[in-house]
Amino acid sequence: MLARTQNKPAFTMIELLAVAALVGILASISVLRYSKMGSQTVLTNQTRQLYLIAKYARIAAIEKQTVVALKLDEAGQLLYLEAAMQNQEDQILSAVNSQEEIPAGQMESPILKNAYTRPLALDKKLLVEQFLVDGMDGRQAQSLFYPDGKAQACLIQLGDGLHHAHVMVSQTGRVTMQNGIAEQLLTGRVDLDSQE
Repeated sequence: MLARTQNKPAFTMIELLAVAALVGILASISVLRYSKMGSQTVLTNQTRQLYLIAKYARIAAIEKQTVVALKLDEAGQLLYLEAAMQNQEDQILSAVNSQEEIPAGQMESPILKNAYTRPLALDKKLLVEQFLVDGMDGRQAQSLFYPDGKAQACLIQLGDGLHHAHVMVSQTGRVTMQNGIAEQLLTGRVDLDSQE
């Protein structure tokens, strides 16, 4: 006599395929979110490095008693510091006071590199969207820090098209960092830090 087979409860093939498709969709959504979060993290890290470079530029100008420039290379992918030699300082200060552009070869000096700062090579996905220096009308991509602790006011905005962050330097040398598009432009604004 043949034994009767009992119907045991089990999942059908259609139910298994539906669950596999649902897991695949959820995995692809999480990968997309993770990749977007990664670009935001890169932007935040590089903006923080730029912030620290700008803070160190002020400290280096005071310590070395010379003019230190925060510069952007011509390709727009490298931000670095240069310190003026003593014999160049008067020429640079007179050019700044008359609001003239400093010629490219005027600050012939080594790039500052030490344990506290090194040139910032931007990620390939990031761009310097704005480099505004107060009183220069976009003619040069550099901001100067002076031995008395003051600086040329500047705004440097980094972005990747979707996310934006900026570093702002006031005339008193105060450096701030914020996420988002820069709302305040440098021209026509009053720096309350410098008024006594």
